[in-house]
Order: sequence, then structure tokens, then C-alpha cells
Amino acid sequence: MRTSLLLWLLLAISVVSTHAQTRTLKGKVTDAHDGQPVPLATIRIAGTNKGTTTDQQGNFLISVESGQSVQISSVGYQTVSIAVKDQTTLSVKLGADQNVLNEYIATGYTNTNRRTRTSAVGEVTAEDMENKNYVDINQALQGQTPGVFVGANSGMPGAIQNVRIRGVGSISAGSSPLYVVDGTIIDGRDINAFGTLGVQSNDLLANINPNDVESITILKDAAATALYGSRGANGVIVITTKKGKSGVSTIGLNAQYGKTQMTRGHAALMTPAEALAYDRDLLALNGYSQAAIDDQFPMSLLDHAFDWGKAGWRKGTNQVLGLTGSGGTEKAKYYASGGYEKVDGPMIGTGMKRYSVMSNVSAKVTDRIDLALNLNLSYTDFNTSGGGNFYSSPILGAYFVSPFQSPYKPDGSMYTGNEPEFDAASSNNFLYSYTRNTNKLNNFRGLGGLTVSYTFTDWLKISEKVNMDLVTGYANLFTDPTTHDGANVSEPLKSGDILNQLVRNTTLTNQLSASGTIPLAKDHSLNYIALMEYNRFNNISFSAEGIGLVSGKLKALDVAATPQDVGGNGTDYTFVSYLGQLNYNFKSRYTLNVTYRKDGSSRFGVNKRFGNFYSVGASWVLIDEPFMQQQKVLSDLRLRGSYGLTGNADFDNFVATALYAYNTSYNGAPGNAPSTIGNKDLTWEKNKASNIGLEAAVLDNRIKLTFDVYKRITYGLLMNTPVSSTSGFTQQQANVGRVQNKGIEAMLTTTNVKTGGFEWQTEVNFSLNRNKILELYGGQDITGSLSIQRVGNHIASWYMYRWAGVDPANGDPLWLTVDDKTTNKIGAANKVISGNAEPRYIGSLTNRLTYKGIGLSFMFYGVTGNKVLNQTRILSDADGAYFGYNYSKQQGQNYWRKPGDNAERPLPKIGGNKNANSATSTRFLENGKFLRLRDITLSYNLPPRLLKHAKIAKAYIFATGTNLITWTGYTGWDPEQDISANEFFRFPPSKTVSLGLNVNF
Repeated sequence: MRTSLLLWLLLAISVVSTHAQTRTLKGKVTDAHDGQPVPLATIRIAGTNKGTTTDQQGNFLISVESGQSVQISSVGYQTVSIAVKDQTTLSVKLGADQNVLNEYIATGYTNTNRRTRTSAVGEVTAEDMENKNYVDINQALQGQTPGVFVGANSGMPGAIQNVRIRGVGSISAGSSPLYVVDGTIIDGRDINAFGTLGVQSNDLLANINPNDVESITILKDAAATALYGSRGANGVIVITTKKGKSGVSTIGLNAQYGKTQMTRGHAALMTPAEALAYDRDLLALNGYSQAAIDDQFPMSLLDHAFDWGKAGWRKGTNQVLGLTGSGGTEKAKYYASGGYEKVDGPMIGTGMKRYSVMSNVSAKVTDRIDLALNLNLSYTDFNTSGGGNFYSSPILGAYFVSPFQSPYKPDGSMYTGNEPEFDAASSNNFLYSYTRNTNKLNNFRGLGGLTVSYTFTDWLKISEKVNMDLVTGYANLFTDPTTHDGANVSEPLKSGDILNQLVRNTTLTNQLSASGTIPLAKDHSLNYIALMEYNRFNNISFSAEGIGLVSGKLKALDVAATPQDVGGNGTDYTFVSYLGQLNYNFKSRYTLNVTYRKDGSSRFGVNKRFGNFYSVGASWVLIDEPFMQQQKVLSDLRLRGSYGLTGNADFDNFVATALYAYNTSYNGAPGNAPSTIGNKDLTWEKNKASNIGLEAAVLDNRIKLTFDVYKRITYGLLMNTPVSSTSGFTQQQANVGRVQNKGIEAMLTTTNVKTGGFEWQTEVNFSLNRNKILELYGGQDITGSLSIQRVGNHIASWYMYRWAGVDPANGDPLWLTVDDKTTNKIGAANKVISGNAEPRYIGSLTNRLTYKGIGLSFMFYGVTGNKVLNQTRILSDADGAYFGYNYSKQQGQNYWRKPGDNAERPLPKIGGNKNANSATSTRFLENGKFLRLRDITLSYNLPPRLLKHAKIAKAYIFATGTNLITWTGYTGWDPEQDISANEFFRFPPSKTVSLGLNVNF
């Protein structure tokens, strides 16, 4: 009994002792430089997974035991470790991490030191992308870094985004950058290519969830792009997804809901009253009597008016839901996420749904073996309308239905548009057809990789990487024959088209690498990589068209359908590459970087399948020189320069191969015949690039400037050249011609105010690019219907007749002849170069303001120096050519009425005035400059005292808007264009306003 009592007494004492050793530690974390609180700093008990974060005032509470150590860390500050003894309060001052500039920038194969880098790169961080209305990660690049142009060929959700880095360097080959995601070279094409069927494009990059992206690095000069040799000429975009970090495990939840609507710009339609007045006036000008005018267009028509301009548009919505989890220890880290996004576009019948799951896991298996596994799965549904040049599209259809025509019959049913009494040039009621004609696109993407590394010594690390990008695309198009687009199919049959594509892109990499200080030479350090890489791309497609479907969905072997066309295709290519890079640094001030890559590709002629590419870069950290230590003005000063050779392999897979056409016949018998001559010596387009950069800062880094001057010459352009017709051909692909891009880039960042918890930062980006053709085959022009390539001029030059205005005497349209005289006959006029499609100047202005948990950021973005061809006006501003149907507001303004009028538009005539609308001239070529309020976001971090009882580490709400205001003189729907700068009833970008909530547990 005594023994039992003694044991119970000892147990109670031990429990009391334990409780006595555990206590609550209250602390505050401040900036050692200015004494300001450090919000959201991480407080972690060493050796455990227990921790917390500071609130907006830098305060924290945590339970600790005597003898434990508390680690305090925050981005941009040195980590502090404090042993806890008997204290119950703690005051911590964090000093700035002087090595913060030594953080690394991801370049795909390796990371480069930010402070001593030799290359020109741009960066977009997760903070730049969060809380934004981005469907496609390419949209996050716009305005964020100089030298990068981003423009969409359509504002439809998920549409292809055109990205150009430092100008356009090719005439016939691709000019898009190479994309690399977590070390995997990925396919960024539009695989659902149904242009002839009127389906809008969609971007494979829209399958990647922007919320999963940690950073985007844009590689711009040869010192960076030479890593990718034959495919780096157009720049490289390296996307790095989020990874787990050791410390406290977190769970995050984000939700967003918003409204979206179209941007109409200046392309409004007349009201029914305006349209009726225009019709009556046009008839009067063309000699009709008042009685005839009243008979054809009586005022009673206003009793049956319908606004077709608004009928095809709606208030769209966008919804985002996301769940994340991350954490780990020094031995293993993880990050996982799931996302859902739904966008109902502002045009009826358009939308997108995206489902995504991602996981990144890394583990230190032993002291020598490291393992990393990443997997990104996504599935996207697209609903698209007909293309802008199809009557079924509300964009075009609204212009070609009479505003006095109702979509509904007297009995309340809807017109199909094919009825004789339906008053429309298009014979189409898009309100009827969009519900019956289906344009559905589905993409699945599996992107993943496995990396195993073994460290032999400090100077030898071997890594084996296996990466795969697997994409399946499915398009299902269905056309109901009761609609105008299906009228050519015999009733009561229905027609449909399907396209299945499977794309496999596999990359195997064996790599040696190391970095460190040279023994016995502490001022010298080296890092190197040497690798061999094998890349194989394979694309298999199947397509079918049939009529007589039982349902609205065509299947590959639908027995109820009559096959009309069945086809398929298979293509592949391979690359074999050898890469070496050496980076030498002396005293952390002088850096020399040398890169060499040898590429072989199946795309090129058997005589030129291998090419050699290289770069040399150097940097000098002047601010660390002894002679700079006494000066007090500059807080940072660095110089860098690079020169190198890269290539462009963005061609067709068989451009160098002699091919045969299989669908030929002779004398009634099937056969084949040569279709291309091929060229055994065909090889890469090559790009020589040089860059000089300066980075400086003053006032303790309060004002920072990055400035680059570059020049790149692309030569050996892939072009058709004449050959003797005795070969059976008249042209052959060859490497001829040269194009030059040169320009400047600048980024200025200032901390305008930082006091009392209030901070205001400003960032200005500016770039200037001048493009010029230096050489073409034989100096001969390459002339298109609207464009020209001519030595000494821009590669994207417009070439068209010169508009001279309206003849005041009779209202005729006028053009200029070769001797600058006027003529009213288009055939007597001459074509000239009339500007170019690519913007010469691109800029943005971003402000970020924070105060005690409240944040406000906004960006203005603009371009100038380009011309946009407003081909929409060829139909919408047609001088009466589409009398009775076309009612743009522009057409009804300032047209000629009587002799002596100095009018903007010719005399409107039924059928048009001398075909002035159909003759593409500078009349429709407009200045493409604009300034836009691109993004604005207001956020509020909820006070920690409101969250601690719910065990919430962080929560904030936000409101964000995109494309809210645009200032421009452009008269079309929207001035923001892709690189072609040719608008023809294009789906414009949308205005979007959203509310959201982010919570971390």
C-alpha cells in the first residue's frame, strides 16, 4: 500500500513539474534597421513541427518548454535562433539578409545567382500573380518585365496568347519562345486546329493552374538561352511550380467569384432610331422620293425593333476554388494542390472549365541520395462560339440582321434564319443556332518528372531525370442543318466532326554538376553542369466527319452516320543534345560564364543535322570594389555583358525532306508523285545576340535601376528560293536572309515612402525594339496581299493603297497614285509601306501601397508605334454596301451629303461607292497605341486576434479588376491585338471584377 501511494505521489510530482516547464512565450519581431514590425514571420520550435507566425504588428504567442530553441525567420531577413530559458517575453530584431540578392533564379537546367548573374532575365513571382483574373499564365507576363510582348488572337477564355521576346526574328519559322516547366520542355501549341470550321483557338498553357506557379523566369539574352541551343533563339520561358518547405505544415484554401463583360470600345451599333434615320437619309441621297422612302422604311418599324448588338452578350462569371497543403522537414518536403476554375464568357455559348491536381515531393533518402517527383494533371473543357468571320458568331451576326427583325415569330417560336421572311443578309439567327451547333474542345494534360541525384563528392553530383508531357485533345463539332451553317447538309440529316490527338513529349537527361569554393583558393569558386539529353516528340491524330447522326455527338464508328471524310496523321521528331556550362567567380565580384551546346535534330537535312551553339557572359560587382567603399551615393552597382549563338528549330518536321503525295492518280489508277524537293543541307536559323546590362541602386536600395542594351541578328532564314524547273519544281526551301532586332530595356523600382507601417513602391517598365530586314534572297521583296518583307524595313510591314479621303465635289472615295495625285479608281492607285504591326514601345507603371494589413496595387499598361488593320470596318463602315443590314455607329457619322462637304466618309450608295470598302487601304489602318488600367487589387489581412480562436494562421479578402479602363483612339472593339494586328470581328478581351478569400491554417 505504501509503495502504491509513493508511486502515485511521484507521478503527480512529475506531472506538475512538466506543466511548470511548459509556458507561453510572448514576443515581438521588428526590423533591426528601422524598428518596424515584421508581419508573417515564421516562429518555429527547433526539432519539432510546431510553430506559428507573427501578426501585422509583429506579435506572436507560442507554447515552449525550457531548453528548447526558437527559430525566427522571414523572407529577406537573416534567420535568428534563440534558446529559451526562464523568460516569458521575447523581443527579436531581424537584420536584413545581405545574401538576399544571392538568391537564385531558375533557368531550367540550373539556377543562376541573382547578384553575380551574367544574363538578362525577367522575373514574375507568385506574388505578382496572386489574386489576379488570369486564365492563362502567359497573361501574367504582360507588363511585368520589359522586352516581352503579349497579345491574344481572341478574348475567348483560354485562347492562344502570342508572346514575343525582343521582337520577331523569323519570316516563315516560328517566333514563339520555348516553354520549360520544372525542367520539362513542353508543347505550347493549339492542338485543336479547326480554323476552317470557325472554332476559336485554345492554348495548352491554359491547362496550367496559375495558382500553382511559384515563379516565371524569362530568359532573353544568349548567356541564358544558349542553354537551349537550337531552340533558344526566340527566348525561353521557365515556369517553376510551388514546392514544399521545411517547417510548419500549412493548409490553404482560396475562393474567388467575379463578373465579366465585353469591352466594346468604339465599335457600337446604331440604335434602331439611328438606323432608321440613316436608311431614310441614304435613300434620299440616292434620289428616292419621300413616298418611296416612307414605303420602304416607315417610322412604324420602330415598333418592332430589336437590339441584336446586345443579344449575343451577357454578364459572364468566373469562379475559382483551390486547396493546397505543404510542409515537411529537412529530410522530406511536399506540396500538393487541387484546383477548379469555371469561366462563363461574356459572349453566349462560350466558357471554360479547368480541373487540376498537382503534387511536388522531394526527399533526402540518404546523405548522398536525393529524390524529387513532380506530377501535374489537368483537364479542361472549352465551349467556343463560331469564329469571328462566321455568321453564327454574335460578333459578326449582329451586323447582318436588320434591327427591325425580331428573333421570334408571331407565334412565339424562334426563327431559324432560313425563312424567306427573316430579314438578314446572313440568313442566320444566331440566337437559334448557338444552342444547336456545338463547338466543344477537351484537353487532358499529364506533366511529370522524376529526378534521382547521387552526390559522390563535393565536386561530383550525378542526376538522372525522366520527364514526360502527355496531352490528349478531343474536339467535337456538331452542325444542325436547320441552321444556316448546316444548310448545305441534306435534311433531316445532322453533321458532325471529331478530332482526337495524342501528343507525347519525352525527355531523358543525364547530368553531372557541382558548385563550391576551390580548395586552398578561398576567393575562387566554380560551378558546372555537363549533360546529355534525348527528347522525342510524337503526335498521332484521327479525324472524322459524318452526316445522319442520331444524336448530336459523332463517334468514331457511329453506324447511324454516313461517313464523309475519315483521316489521320502521325508525326514525330527527336533531338539529341550535349551541353556543358562552366561558371567561374572570383571574390564574389568577377564572374565568367561559358556555355556550349551541340544539338542534333531529325528535322533537318542529313548533311546538317548537328549544330554547335555557345555563349560567353561576364559580370562585375563594382559596388564591392575597395574604391567604392568610401562613396555614399550608390548602394548597388553591377555591370554584365554577353554574346552568343543560338538557333531556331521551330519548323515543320519534314521541311528538309523530299516528300511524295499519296492521293494522286494517273489514267484512272491510283499512285503517288513527288510533292516537295527537299534539301539535304537545310539547317537551323541561327541567332547571334549581344547584350550589355547595368544594375544600380541609390539611397540604400530605395531607388533601383536595371538597364539593358541588346542586338540580335538572325541569319540563315528558312525561305523559298527559285530552282530550275527541269527538276520538276520551281521552289526549294533554303537558309537565306537576315533580320535584325535591337533595342533597350529599362526597369526602375522605387520605394517612395516607408514609415509608420505605410509603404509605397513604384515600378516602371519600358522597352524599345527596332526590327529591320537586312537581307533577302536576291534582294527581292516578299509580297502578300496586305504585307511586305523588304530589305531595310520592318519584318511585319503593312503594304497597301494610300487613302486620300473624300472628293468634296461629288463625294467619291479617293486614293493616291504613284506620283501623289488623287484618283477615284482603285486600280490607278499604288501600294506603299504604311507602318508595321509590331509595337515599337511597350511600357507599364505599377504602384503597390500597404498600410497595417491593407494593400492596394494597380498597373497601367500601354503600347505605341504600331498600326492595327481594322478589317471589321471593311464590312461595318461600308458606305452603303450592305444597305439594310449593317448599322455601325461609325458608318452613320460624317458622310458626304452635298458639294463642298469636307467629309470623313464618301457618299453612301446602295451597293457601295466604287467598292471603297472592299479595297483594303490605309483608310482602315489605324494607330494601335493605347493605355490601359490592366490590373487593380485591393486586399485586407484580417487581424490575427480575430483568427487565433479558429486556429487560422492567415486570412485575407480581396477585390480585383482587370481591363477596367482603356484610353485609345482606335475605333474598333479593342486595340489590344496579337502579333498580326489584324482585327476582323474578333472576340475582344473582357473586363472582369472579382471578390476573393484566401485562408491558411
